[in-house]
Amino acid sequence: MEAGYNTVEAVAYTAKKNLLTVKGLTEAKVDKILECALKLVPMEFQSAAEYFEKRKSVIHITTGSSELDKLLGGGMETGGITEIFGEFRTGKTQLSHTLCVTCQLPKEKGGGEGKAMYIDTEGTFRPERLTDIAERFGLDPQ
Repeated sequence: MEAGYNTVEAVAYTAKKNLLTVKGLTEAKVDKILECALKLVPMEFQSAAEYFEKRKSVIHITTGSSELDKLLGGGMETGGITEIFGEFRTGKTQLSHTLCVTCQLPKEKGGGEGKAMYIDTEGTFRPERLTDIAERFGLDPQ
């Protein structure tokens, strides 16, 4: 950790020659550490054809705005992390609330037939805001 390797992934992705520069590690220790790290972290290559097949399972969740959906290539993609940022009162929370509702819609209606978990780090979550959004998309607000 003193050398800056805080996760197993960090160790697995580091070249052996770099790990050998860590004070107190011999070549035998580095070999054993890498062997263990590589058992825990999948380091497989994937062909473009395999990746294309995997991408077929990606679902696009509607944002509730057809224009924004167009910009995003069909909506927000599942299976990834999307960061939303902007000035105060620009709609970040509204978009997050809308996605929590629309992810539950059937796929043919722009949803993912799934569930959402909303993590509120600012203490500003107001569930009553979801009622109008749910009704807009024909869902039971309860």
